[in-house]
Amino acid sequence: MPVVKKLQTRNGTTSLTICEIEIEAQKPLPKGYPINPTSIGDYLKQYRIANSYTAFQISLELDVYDSTIYKWEHGLTKPTLENTNKIIEFMGYDPRIYNPLKTENYELT
Repeated sequence: MPVVKKLQTRNGTTSLTICEIEIEAQKPLPKGYPINPTSIGDYLKQYRIANSYTAFQISLELDVYDSTIYKWEHGLTKPTLENTNKIIEFMGYDPRIYNPLKTENYELT
């Protein structure tokens, strides 16, 4: 038998709550988060946003200007081979081969 949780009155109507419904949803992705990254700049932006880094913080780690990070992330320029290696070392993996961030939205069945 259902358990009555509470009696509520709103706008002159009385209602009984018989059960509580709990709804779960994924947190919306932050604005500008690349869902389907295609370039190293997209992967860097995805990593940066997922780990709450600013472009300035990443630029300090990679020893480049923060405007350079902006250009990479917006596809205006591509990182040199040396900078690509710095990005891979900083992130701890080569996102062109393996990107663990892509799998976080999938449920294993």
